[in-house]
Amino acid sequence: MTTNPPITAADRLLSRPFERPLDPSLDRATPASQAEPRADEVERQCSARRLSDAALDAIAELAVLTDNTDEATLESACRQAIAQDPCQGESFAPLATLLCRQGRHDEALELIDQAVGWCGDIAALYHFAGCVLESAGRLPQAIASFEQALDLNPALAESHYRLGALCERLGEPRASAAHFRVYRRLVDENRSNQRLS
Repeated sequence: MTTNPPITAADRLLSRPFERPLDPSLDRATPASQAEPRADEVERQCSARRLSDAALDAIAELAVLTDNTDEATLESACRQAIAQDPCQGESFAPLATLLCRQGRHDEALELIDQAVGWCGDIAALYHFAGCVLESAGRLPQAIASFEQALDLNPALAESHYRLGALCERLGEPRASAAHFRVYRRLVDENRSNQRLS
């Protein structure tokens, strides 16, 4: 009998990289009383349409790209949250995503490097570094970063997914298929663990 890996803080962190502002009052598009995380909206749509996880990820990325939140205010709120609690890894995800979206990849990598010294979940930070490097077009470095994340925590499903996609882009179908199989297994195991909880 195999034991399912526990759902770690990294899994929770990686499952919500595309969130609304930390403070709903900062989002001028939606009143604070009606503010709802975009991830919940996407998950509801996914359930209604029975979309795959890959399609859900693509929708979440598009939602971030089309979000009309004031980026300067969001950046300020994220930096303030990091200043208040630099050990909280979840504070780095929205800021790294924002900097990456703005093309400020080197600044996002510096932020992640700082976080490695403060946070305990280094595997998730290596995953985020891989995402930034992939966005910057530095594919060999991105692959190395995702592999470091998996060396520290082999149960990071999202790192397996990203490595599978990168291997596919680089024309390595066997490696790609292997990572996608592990990703699917981990996602299924995490879902069954959540149902049992």
